Amino acid sequence: MYYVISIGSNIQPEQHVAAAISLLARDFGSLYLYQRVYTQAELVESNNVFVNSVLVLNTELSATALKEALCRIEEQLGRDRSDPKRSVKDRTCDLDILSCLQQWSDDWITQLTESYLQQVFDPVSKQAPIQLGYQLFSERPAAIYFQAQTGDKFILDQKPDALINWLETSFLRN
Repeated sequence: MYYVISIGSNIQPEQHVAAAISLLARDFGSLYLYQRVYTQAELVESNNVFVNSVLVLNTELSATALKEALCRIEEQLGRDRSDPKRSVKDRTCDLDILSCLQQWSDDWITQLTESYLQQVFDPVSKQAPIQLGYQLFSERPAAIYFQAQTGDKFILDQKPDALINWLETSFLRN
């Protein structure tokens, strides 16, 4: 099952987005991450700038089980999920499932209504540099592979065909 997930942070956003990506790659082995962009807060009482992105991962988990895993990552990074006002406050990490797909298709992109998510796909948006391990990446989307057997190493594929390569790899894994 392919899950499309939004990721955002407005408290030390570059560091927290990188930490969330790292945890997701370790938990799920690989993911495909679209460009990371700076956006203004929407529906949140804050002047802090957000870093937002969208990622895709492939897992056999149900949507409910995946949401629980995402909430655990948010909590690991300092989000207080018990706070009733958490949806309108600054946050270290926000992970939400946007779409669930049996077969890969990018039709979900046209259904995004939130401007901060639409900006992820706008080439004129201000890109946010993210450092994963010793690797800095920003301009392009990237397939990210985690290899525990090589000493917890992250492999980044930012070539133009990275999505196709990642889809083939995730398909062969299943």
